[in-house]
Amino acid sequence: MSELFYRSVRAFGRVIFRIASSPRVLHAERAPRTGGYLLAANHTCAYDAPLLIAANPRMIHWLSIVELFRHPLSRWFMESFGALPLDRSKTDTVTVRRLVRLLAAGRVVGIFPEGGVRREDESVLETGAIDDGVCKLAQLAGVPVLPCVVLGAEKFRRWQSWLPGARTGWTVAFGEPISPRVKPDRAAARQVMAEEITQALRTLRREVSAYV
Repeated sequence: MSELFYRSVRAFGRVIFRIASSPRVLHAERAPRTGGYLLAANHTCAYDAPLLIAANPRMIHWLSIVELFRHPLSRWFMESFGALPLDRSKTDTVTVRRLVRLLAAGRVVGIFPEGGVRREDESVLETGAIDDGVCKLAQLAGVPVLPCVVLGAEKFRRWQSWLPGARTGWTVAFGEPISPRVKPDRAAARQVMAEEITQALRTLRREVSAYV
C-alpha cells in the first residue's frame, strides 16, 4: 500500500471534480485531523466513496467486499489504495485484526454500515437500518465513529455530469464523533450506539437536503 499512490489518485480526482462539479462540504472541522476513527456513511451509489475521498483530507482505508479483490488488476488497485477485503460469508477475523491495528495506529477506516448499496427510500437516511459491526469495531479499537452523509453522487451516472463546467452539485456533511459504548453490556451498548449513528445520519440528511 502506498500513501503516495492514494494521494496522487485523490489529487487527480479532485481536479476532475473541480472542473465538472460544484461541491459543498459541511462541518469539515468535525473530521479529526489526527487520531484514528471510523468514517460511517450512507451508501446509495458507487460514486459515494470517491466523493468522500475528495472531501476528506485524511487518507481513508476503505473496508470493501472481497469480490472486488478477486481480479488481479482490481486487487492491485484496491490494495495499493489501502482498501481491505471483507469476506461476508464468514467471520473474517483476519481483516478485523488488520482494521483494529490501523485504527490503533491513528488511521481512518471508511465503512458503509448498511452493508451495501441501498435505494434512497430504503437507506438508513429514510427507513433503513445499519449493521452494528461498525459499533463492534469501535469497541475493539477504542475509537469514535464519525457519521457522514453524502448526497448527489448518483448524478455522476450521467456522462453529462462529467463535462467541464457542468457544475454538478453534491454535498458531504460530517457529524459529531460518537464515542464507543461498552455499558451496561457490550451487545446492548452496540444497539444504543447504532441508534445514535442512525439518528445522526438522518439529522445530517435533513440539513443537507437544503443544498442538493
